[in-house]
Amino acid sequence: MKRFFRLIYSNKFFALIMLAVQIFVLAVGYMWLNEYYFYIHSATVIVSLAISVHEVNKASEPAFKIAWIMLIAFIPVFGALLYLYLHLSPVSAEMQKAYAAQQKITSSIMEQDDKVFKELTERHLQAPGLARYLRKSSGSPVYKNTRVTYYEIGEEALEAMKEDLRSAESFIFLEFFIINSSGTIWHEILEILKQKAKSGVEVRLSYDGMGCMGILPRRYPEMLGEYGIKCKVFAPIMPLLSTYQNNRDHRKICVIDGKIAYSGGINLADEYANRIVRFGHWKDNAVRLEGSAVAGLTALFLEIWNCDEPAESDDYQFYIDASEGAAYRSAEGFVIPFGDCPLDSTAVGKRVYLDNLNNAKHYVHIMTPYLVLDSEMYETMRYAAQRGVEVMLILPHIPDKPYAFWLARTYYRELLEAGIRIFEYTPGFVHSKISIADGERAVVGTINHDYRSLYLHYECAVYMLDVPEITKMEIDFTDTLKKCEEITLEKCRSFPLWQKAFGRVERIIAPLI
Repeated sequence: MKRFFRLIYSNKFFALIMLAVQIFVLAVGYMWLNEYYFYIHSATVIVSLAISVHEVNKASEPAFKIAWIMLIAFIPVFGALLYLYLHLSPVSAEMQKAYAAQQKITSSIMEQDDKVFKELTERHLQAPGLARYLRKSSGSPVYKNTRVTYYEIGEEALEAMKEDLRSAESFIFLEFFIINSSGTIWHEILEILKQKAKSGVEVRLSYDGMGCMGILPRRYPEMLGEYGIKCKVFAPIMPLLSTYQNNRDHRKICVIDGKIAYSGGINLADEYANRIVRFGHWKDNAVRLEGSAVAGLTALFLEIWNCDEPAESDDYQFYIDASEGAAYRSAEGFVIPFGDCPLDSTAVGKRVYLDNLNNAKHYVHIMTPYLVLDSEMYETMRYAAQRGVEVMLILPHIPDKPYAFWLARTYYRELLEAGIRIFEYTPGFVHSKISIADGERAVVGTINHDYRSLYLHYECAVYMLDVPEITKMEIDFTDTLKKCEEITLEKCRSFPLWQKAFGRVERIIAPLI
């Protein structure tokens, strides 16, 4: 049933319906509107041409332009109508305005510590540029006094999270893409949340409407409300198409008392702890923050939570300032939690990944479950390899989405020819999202190397510089390599022809799927 609903609400199903409807309309046009068909067709051509000219001259990712122009060319009537509907949607405009208002509030509270920024500038010549960018684009300051713990596997992170939840005294914030009510992981966490809410701890839970479709009851917020747990659904699925439905909340955030926070690839479902087997062994990761930088993830949670509330309706100052009392003075390194919003013109996560590639001197090591590269990301990877930087990618060998797997493999030959090494995790599915550069800079979070994460979803991650746990991340990468199969050009040639052909066709419309 879950698969059925996912199919019904998927972009691919909608595209098929649009094609079928167009064929029907054309047939009706030929049969009943024959004398007016010339005028209708002419109007459609003019509108489609105008949209195509607008797209070509628009400041946006070229792949999106090509995809839209192709769609309009092949399905002119509904391609044009779909474009106009999505780009003129008042719901998306309202959401953009609401999110910007929330971000303005949190940014004004999270002031940059000038001493921390000065120290960053003195120790690293390149880092201040990225720090300024993250401050301007997502309101994220640079933090020190934060202890970071890296978990190389999902079950370890979830066990640690449960322990910290049991110690909560003031408030708990949870924001996840997927929560599965039929699994043991969520059952155990929910029992803790019930107990904490009963004892007076404020508990807030936010989950994505698409991610939890078919695995949580429709009235789940009301059900949790009976236990004193405040619950919201981000963009509940409706039988109406809009960009609001297309932009999902892919973030994973857990904040406890403003002192401890978690983020990474893990969701609250049993496969993330390898309690059930779906696609072989599930390789995931997460980071735990303790100290000043927790404020950054607290702010990200509040921004999404309050998007449907009046501005300044929440006690932002109290929740964000709670992290100051938790400063971990002996911790080394710099930490920047940051978010990415699909409704503005800045692809923040992409810029951070590009910065790692552009400033690396020795190596960049990447884990990602999906690989759908735009021209800029591909050229940056290629250039890094050509100037002598070791660029290595670990991807799944057992995919969760076959069509995404076939699409990812279409990039292999080009990357290999550029000197980039590619590995597939043979025990199963890699869901970790990390980028490590030279053993001193690293990113851990929710951001995949694909169009959806880089352009269309609400995402979050933690950027780290000179943090000791980066060494542990690199050890994890090296250990994971031992369980991987290296992909060669010869191996690429042996991939089934039909898969390669299907993947190549997918690349044409990759930004839209």
